Amino acid sequence: MATLNPKAFPFSDQIICPGCKQSITLYDHIAAEAVACPSCFTYSLFSDSGHPYVKERLIRIANKPVLPIGTTATLRDIEYKVIAYIEKKEAAYTQYKWREYMLYNYAKGYAFLAEFDGHWTLIAGKSFYPELEKAKKSFSNTALYNEMEFNLFNSYRPIIDSMIGEFDWDIRSERIKAQEYIRPPFLLTMEQNLSTQQEDWYLGEYIEVAEIAEAFKIPAGNFPSKEGIGANEPSKHRTRWNGALTISGFAIIAFLLVQLLVGWLRPETVLLEHTYALDLPPKPVDTTLKKSVMVTGNHKTTDSTATSIGNILQDSATAINSVNEDVVGNFEFKSFKTPTFTIPDGPVPLEVELSSPLDNNWLSTTIELVSEKDNQTWSLTKNIEYYHGYEDGENWSEGGTHETVLLSEIPPGKYHINMYPYSGTRLLNSLDVKVTEAVTLWRNILVTLLILCLYPLYCWYRARRFEVSRWMNSDFSPYQTDDDE
Repeated sequence: MATLNPKAFPFSDQIICPGCKQSITLYDHIAAEAVACPSCFTYSLFSDSGHPYVKERLIRIANKPVLPIGTTATLRDIEYKVIAYIEKKEAAYTQYKWREYMLYNYAKGYAFLAEFDGHWTLIAGKSFYPELEKAKKSFSNTALYNEMEFNLFNSYRPIIDSMIGEFDWDIRSERIKAQEYIRPPFLLTMEQNLSTQQEDWYLGEYIEVAEIAEAFKIPAGNFPSKEGIGANEPSKHRTRWNGALTISGFAIIAFLLVQLLVGWLRPETVLLEHTYALDLPPKPVDTTLKKSVMVTGNHKTTDSTATSIGNILQDSATAINSVNEDVVGNFEFKSFKTPTFTIPDGPVPLEVELSSPLDNNWLSTTIELVSEKDNQTWSLTKNIEYYHGYEDGENWSEGGTHETVLLSEIPPGKYHINMYPYSGTRLLNSLDVKVTEAVTLWRNILVTLLILCLYPLYCWYRARRFEVSRWMNSDFSPYQTDDDE
């Protein structure tokens, strides 16, 4: 067990490696039970008399430690000394390799800095986090710690490839099965000793290279570069999403309150509502002068200035029963003008609602809003269509008998509307017109709400893609569908 002295690190000591006879520095020589020589990579244990003896020879370490053994640093307000460096891999997937630096604190004991693909995690046990005594597995693929739920990310057996430094236990004799649960930036690890079945829990937290480099006074360029996404790497996109969600939420609430206030101060007001009869104009009478001959007795009289009386009477009767029908069978009704209505304040949005008793036909009308002050005109055309029927055993319908027209930013003043109706049937007899000011512009409201939601949605999408990419390295991904795609 590590030597615990709340005042300072114990004095270092020197031993001679039983393998290569080189000097090895021990930084906690009283507690040391094993040592791996940094020169010949001999792994030695200490006898009861305190002399080291060779247990086995390890392979050479593959990477030069970024944090040299014996260096000290204050990390997260705790002073540490590096006393060992370990290279590990998974038993089942040997391509997954990582590195651990064993840190010694004279008041609390051991902690670890683990590095995988340039991502670093500071890990410690119960002496640093007493609440780990209550950590436990929860439902399938989850664990609980300090009322927080962690999700299973990895389950594996770690194997030591090589190492250097000192240990207060025979680390090579361990057979460990580990499970890692994540809740970024935290990593909760359960290690089960397969020999004794004892379970130990450890809590890790993601730590940036800049913080480690500053603490150990080592250039950041000496550290391995990041590759991919770390298992417990915090997502900056999720942070942005949370911030954007909060800001947009307040903005949406404020916007809706303003709309309610505006609606209360300036409620919708009906300025005109009337039903107008639709009349068909008579077909124009052909007034072309005709030459006629009148016979009286033995005399013939030529009338070149008028048509015959018979033709006049026939044309008049025809005109009465005729309508203004175009070549394709459509009918143009008489235009009409609405009474004058007043917009007291402005500019305001103005809604014109049209309704007609259509039945399997259409009505089109040109609408001219005319200012009686300066004859300024707003002109547009609106169609109303309504069709229905029965086909293949089902009733169907299309369109409707009413439509609305919205005019925005209409200034105050007196107005009237000129209507020019046109239809595919002569049987229509009425057109309802309703004019309302200060109507609620729902389309504008919806567009504004959509715009306010766009950035949070973008941040949510980026955060989700980040999580999908993170969990691609796990056999327990909750995003299997996304991965398959």
